[in-house]
Amino acid sequence: MTKKYILDSNIYIDFYDRYYAVGYFPSFWSEVPNFLNDQVVIPKVVLDEHYQDPWFRNWITNNYKNQLIDERLYTNEWQQILGYLTQSPLYKDVAVTDPKQGWANSFIADGWIIAIALRNEYTIVTDELRDPKLRTTQTGTKNAKIPDICDHFGVNCINRNDFFNAIGLKV
Repeated sequence: MTKKYILDSNIYIDFYDRYYAVGYFPSFWSEVPNFLNDQVVIPKVVLDEHYQDPWFRNWITNNYKNQLIDERLYTNEWQQILGYLTQSPLYKDVAVTDPKQGWANSFIADGWIIAIALRNEYTIVTDELRDPKLRTTQTGTKNAKIPDICDHFGVNCINRNDFFNAIGLKV
């Protein structure tokens, strides 16, 4: 079985907006469908996040041949993650309840991608960094970071360049 990856929204944004603009890196974009269709699963919530560019949504529709994952099928795991955030002294309530960025908002992908990876043993790819102050703060942090939550649940989490290395991408 081929190893599967879930890419955080920031990876897609890096692809189309920050590092590999389609007009300048056509060889990159000609390779993306190969690894997306073979090794990447895409939850609908990632594509639906409010900052995904319309061009990119259209590109995914035309190039991703697999079905988008319905994150709602992973509600039990998602609730387990929210429960951890709520009960852990490492996090302030706002990490879960903030109206715009709290993980309890069903439109925030972070908790969902961890839930999907947790059940299916997928690897998450994100360029979020672990919070170096997480275990030293006495009051808890207001921003949960994917790598820290992955560590707690034993979910494998790597960065973009480690992903490129793992899939052998060379353009």
